[in-house]
Amino acid sequence: MMSAPKIAVVSAFEARLQPVLAASAAGALRTAGGQVTAWDADVFPADFPGGDFDLVLISVPSFEGIERGADLAGQFKIAGAPRVLMCGQYAWLNARALAGVTDGVLADEPEGVTGQLLDYARGQVAAGEVNGVFTGSGVRTRPKRRTARDWQVPARDLLQPIGSYPEHDTKFGLLGNIEATRGCHHKCSYCAVFAAYGVAAIPIEPGMVLADAAQLAAQGARHFAFVDAEFFNTRRHALQVIQAAAEQLGPVTFELTTRFDHILEFEAEINQMTEFGLKVITSALEFPSERVLQVFDKGIDVPGIKKAIRAAKAAGVELRPTFITFTPWVTMAEIQALDEFMDETGIADWVDHTARQTRLLLFKGSPLLGTPWLDGIELTDRGFYYDWKHPDPAVDGLWAQRRQEAVKAGATRCCVRC
Repeated sequence: MMSAPKIAVVSAFEARLQPVLAASAAGALRTAGGQVTAWDADVFPADFPGGDFDLVLISVPSFEGIERGADLAGQFKIAGAPRVLMCGQYAWLNARALAGVTDGVLADEPEGVTGQLLDYARGQVAAGEVNGVFTGSGVRTRPKRRTARDWQVPARDLLQPIGSYPEHDTKFGLLGNIEATRGCHHKCSYCAVFAAYGVAAIPIEPGMVLADAAQLAAQGARHFAFVDAEFFNTRRHALQVIQAAAEQLGPVTFELTTRFDHILEFEAEINQMTEFGLKVITSALEFPSERVLQVFDKGIDVPGIKKAIRAAKAAGVELRPTFITFTPWVTMAEIQALDEFMDETGIADWVDHTARQTRLLLFKGSPLLGTPWLDGIELTDRGFYYDWKHPDPAVDGLWAQRRQEAVKAGATRCCVRC
């Protein structure tokens, strides 16, 4: 009988929520036979796990986790960890840089290669022999995108309970963050999900989603946020998951994230979901300018945005819009007109400091890089991203002012998967 390797799954940053992606990897590795420890290094930095680990897997799904993830890799190496890998979409996008501080970067979901990861942890194979691991000198063929059979229930029990996380307290009660899919079937030009996944959308088997929701309910969750980049990656799957959770765990409430054109496309489903407890829809309205929407390759227009806002109101859900207010292409007059747009559509009270200061992130790997849209725009390499300078200094000055206001309000993020 093979020994159970000791594995630490570490979350570098996941929107200050209990990290579901790290918990999912931990659950899959534990089911496969690993002796797994999990650590949220962002929210609970003092809980550094002791012990001699055969493998440390650091999850970097968010931009804010890149530098922290690299620092953590160095800490574990100094502490004597023989094998350190990184995973998550921002690890994939920065694989070449991060391969220099780790033993490799896993360029796909870890749940799909748990058997190989355990063999690697035992020292039976090298990092470069694990499917999808980039070591700096090459990468093996990516594993097939996982089917529903590959999912396991996230190991929430290995992390601090959700009641210990301030971000889980909401006006609807204690929040449970769950996912029904990964990836996205859209190709928005600025989006890290598109950069990492292409147009792949991977559904999670509904029974696993419900089992995860049930264990969160046992921790006190009564309001569930689907943290999928796009909740309507599939039509039937989305409705099936929310209906099952409502029927088996209710009365509970829900929130989700979707493109505003899906608010129109799935109007009947959204109205049905309100009967199951849907309360909030977060939707990226981007910016009410046809020119900016064209750059973002959204395939949507300003009249459509207004129509979706009316549809959300008619359904009785709270629409939480996100905007990318500051881009290299926006004019000062357009930014000033945004307030008029919010008043006209009646969403001003729903827009927080975050949306008013959001600045386009040109992360390494952004599909916008190398396009004609950035011709003539001054860029500065900041390591894991490019800083850009607006042609009008007054626009950058306004951003700096609003950014400071958002920092003081504690509202600088717009979503979980960016």
